[in-house]
Amino acid sequence: MERGSKTLGSTPTSSRNSIKQTSIRLKGKAIPGAEDRQKKIAGFDQEVFSESKVVLIGAGGLGSHIAPPLLRKGIGALTIIDNDEVDVTNLNRQRFYEADLEKNKAIALVENLQRECIFATQLTGYALSFDEVIRTGVDLDCDVALCGVDNNPARVASSRYFRQRQIPIIFTAVSADADHGYVFVQEKKGACFGCVFPEAVNNLTFPCPGTPAMIEILQTMGALAVYSVDSCLLKRPRSWNYREIYLSDGQWDSGKQLTTRQGCPLHHLQQDYLAG
Repeated sequence: MERGSKTLGSTPTSSRNSIKQTSIRLKGKAIPGAEDRQKKIAGFDQEVFSESKVVLIGAGGLGSHIAPPLLRKGIGALTIIDNDEVDVTNLNRQRFYEADLEKNKAIALVENLQRECIFATQLTGYALSFDEVIRTGVDLDCDVALCGVDNNPARVASSRYFRQRQIPIIFTAVSADADHGYVFVQEKKGACFGCVFPEAVNNLTFPCPGTPAMIEILQTMGALAVYSVDSCLLKRPRSWNYREIYLSDGQWDSGKQLTTRQGCPLHHLQQDYLAG
């Protein structure tokens, strides 16, 4: 078990949450045969999947329903980024427990996920924002990334970063009334986050604390996001790059193949993002 510069060790429970780790690295346990039935799914290649690396931005509601299936399926490496701390109001829908309160979400989620592994997955967590991870020079090389945060600045930054490196990134979010959500796959080329959500590019606001939230829509979007990972890595079919689902009325559901938007506010910034 490898951790960051500070370790929990035998620290008493009363003072455990006061220790601030910047990173954590754990390794999953391989369980031979656990993957046998999923290997029979058309288009699923266990060898490719288990050699692939995924970066997940956001360890909260959406991340809690994306990370466990990836590990149960045997992803090769998963890096989780989040600078938020676990709050008691998170416990109704996120993969945290009472003992995790006031701990960093990325650190706590990595610890809680180790038991989910069926392969020797390399688990890494960073108690930093996405911008902080970039500034510190952390290696984010991966085969596909996911962004499940609740603010546009991080979405825009990750869209630029991974498009610059020609790495697909999957965006997902849910509505404040917990009724609907979307998954958008930004491929190596084609429509980017700015093409689909141009009004979000210059929106620097963050959601207010206490926004309504419930688990069902998070599970739904998490499942779509995980399937999207398969479609980026393997030969599992996907005819859409934007999918929206409503729990209350299926007539509003949609699946579309969105194209590049002329005059997208992000496209002209992507080439010089790293230089800035």
